[in-house]
Amino acid sequence: MEKLKNLWDDKLWFKILVIVVILALSYWFGIIAILLGFILFIYAIVTVIRKYIFKKNTRFKVRYILLSFLALTIMGGYGYAQTHPEEMEQSRIRQQETKKAAETKKDENAKKAAKAKKDENAKKAAKAKKAEDAKKAAKAKKDENAKKAAKAKKAEDAKKAAKAKKVEDAKKAEAAKQAEAAKQAEAARQAEAAKQAEAAKQAEVARQAEAAKQAEAARQAEAARQAEAAKQAEAARQAEAAAQAQAAAQTEQNGNSSGYTRDANGRWHRSNGQFASKKEIAAAGLVW
Repeated sequence: MEKLKNLWDDKLWFKILVIVVILALSYWFGIIAILLGFILFIYAIVTVIRKYIFKKNTRFKVRYILLSFLALTIMGGYGYAQTHPEEMEQSRIRQQETKKAAETKKDENAKKAAKAKKDENAKKAAKAKKAEDAKKAAKAKKDENAKKAAKAKKAEDAKKAAKAKKVEDAKKAEAAKQAEAAKQAEAARQAEAAKQAEAAKQAEVARQAEAAKQAEAARQAEAARQAEAAKQAEAARQAEAAAQAQAAAQTEQNGNSSGYTRDANGRWHRSNGQFASKKEIAAAGLVW
């Protein structure tokens, strides 16, 4: 085994010889080659899973396994077809018979479908005709009912119009009656308003006359009061002037007795002619 491995690694002719032998065996034993090819395909899938999913090392490369699968499958299929022509012919005949039976069945099914479709179309046509007749009958009945309804509506409208006219006439009569009553009430209200306005006017004239009378009496009373006040003010002024004159005379007399004299400007002087102070004048009992 070690020698064969060394030959495979070192000798190209050995590789070519092995490949040719395998292809020849695949040609003569096609079924076995195809079976081995599918086994290699399954092994290639397992190798891919181990390498790329489980991250494990593999002994063979996937591309070589797939190439082996293709070579065995193609060569095995070709060899089986060449070495077993009778079986291939029988298979072809069976396929033709199966195809013919399928076509016959298809034609029969098509005929059945056409007949069923024809029957279905006939049923649909009968049903459509029946529906059309029913539709026409319904339309005729609908038109008849519409005519009756229109006639009844017309009579009802005429009845409603007569009733509405009667109600309208009653409303107009009532409105005229209410308008007349309102007119009479307005005339009475205006007469009452004129009467009240006249009474108010007379009352206003009387009030103004009374106010003028009271104003005149108040004016006369005010004039009398002012005259009395002026008289009292004049008497008070005269009394004040007399009191002041008396006080001045008394002051002059006191000043002369105390040695102080008063000039025309109201200033006090000592006996030597000098001005006297307020303190001196107050001490002497004189008025500054």
